[in-house]
Amino acid sequence: MKDFFRPLKLHDRRMAKIMVRLKIIQLVLLVAVASPANAEPGNVSAGTGFFYNSDGHLFTNRHVIADCRPNSIRVRTHDQNWHEARILAMDSRVDIAALAINKEVEAFASFRLFAGTNSVSVPNEMEDAFSAGFSSPEANKFKLQYKWGQIQPWKDPNKFPYVHRMRMDAYPGASGSPILDYAGLLIGIVFASSVAPAPDYDNLRSVGYGDKWIFIYNNNALLVFANQHGLRYNAWGKWERKDPMFIAGHADRITALILCENAIEK
Repeated sequence: MKDFFRPLKLHDRRMAKIMVRLKIIQLVLLVAVASPANAEPGNVSAGTGFFYNSDGHLFTNRHVIADCRPNSIRVRTHDQNWHEARILAMDSRVDIAALAINKEVEAFASFRLFAGTNSVSVPNEMEDAFSAGFSSPEANKFKLQYKWGQIQPWKDPNKFPYVHRMRMDAYPGASGSPILDYAGLLIGIVFASSVAPAPDYDNLRSVGYGDKWIFIYNNNALLVFANQHGLRYNAWGKWERKDPMFIAGHADRITALILCENAIEK
């Protein structure tokens, strides 16, 4: 599917400006990222990830970290502290990856379950949902952006590759953002976008960023990935509608900014 979507990834020579801006927001650790003699200051990628357990493990997209130089990945948590990160797993069939930092966290995403079961729940009809990510990080001064959108019926959500489409705007840097329901429970992860609704799954293509369709892997994809790689995760089956401010606060605590130096010039 790699030719069907344009990843929401930030690769731009303007990223040289990021190095200056990030110093203002205490990105001391990034000095280590760009320290090699052959590093170019503009060759930096940004993306989003979110914690899925208390061990400090995060989901993100494979394309966010696939081209990173070894030992160059840094994660900024909600307390504005930076941490070195290592890759736990990457998938070859879907655009999902897992990272880990050496710090336990108090807040993390929980898979939504069908009530009274151990089966993950995914949207089967139109559903309003919430997302938080670092869309256009430079323009937004590396602040988390909160978005409400609407998941709409499309393909069979219980068949591979377990993709939903969602009406919402997003820009480079939003890849890896969590999709939460009105209880603050996890229902998916952002991985691509298109300005067209792309009704033909076999001929998807993106033609820009902005107010458009966002494509997400639902809980089925994340669960299959987690089980295949032996990852520990959390789930919750007692659904209770939460105040939007509660959901935004939860998203703020579980979502993290990811930066790395690219090994390959884009």
